[in-house]
Amino acid sequence: VVLDLGCKRSIVRRLAEAGLEVVVVPGSLGADEVLALGPAAVLVSNGPGDPAALERPVETVRELLGRVRLFGICLGHQVAALALGMRTFKLPFGHRGANHPVRVRAQRRVLVTVQNHGFAVEAADTARVSHVSLNDGTVEGLEGEDLATLQFHPEAAPGPLDALPFFDRISDACRSAPIFAAS
Repeated sequence: VVLDLGCKRSIVRRLAEAGLEVVVVPGSLGADEVLALGPAAVLVSNGPGDPAALERPVETVRELLGRVRLFGICLGHQVAALALGMRTFKLPFGHRGANHPVRVRAQRRVLVTVQNHGFAVEAADTARVSHVSLNDGTVEGLEGEDLATLQFHPEAAPGPLDALPFFDRISDACRSAPIFAAS
């Protein structure tokens, strides 16, 4: 299930190309309504604006934590962080463009990423920081139990292809879920 906060078509296309059945639902849906669809995973999409203004989606994600595998992209990353009790802040100029270097902490690898956001997440002990901007040190990804988020756009439309394996991670999570195996 994609919780749509302004989702780019390329995200849905990448999920479908990974062999997943994708159901896009409004960002205003509650957790019980999302879970009623029987998702193997939920992706909180990108979108415009200040994540702190999205009280309903933050509450939905908070209620989904621990009940289904959660992924987030851009605004979805920020909403997930808020649901975890983290804080967001407005960047002085935002991150825009198709050549932002991001370090993957576990792999000691650098990705060239596409970014288009004006807010960022403050690091906290609530979730492990998985990706960091090499330009300004801001949080570019989070990981936790059944949680993975990215601040940047892994779908690369247009842009570099370095981060496309994020969609394989979502696909693998869905395929290993009991609900996927039963269908």
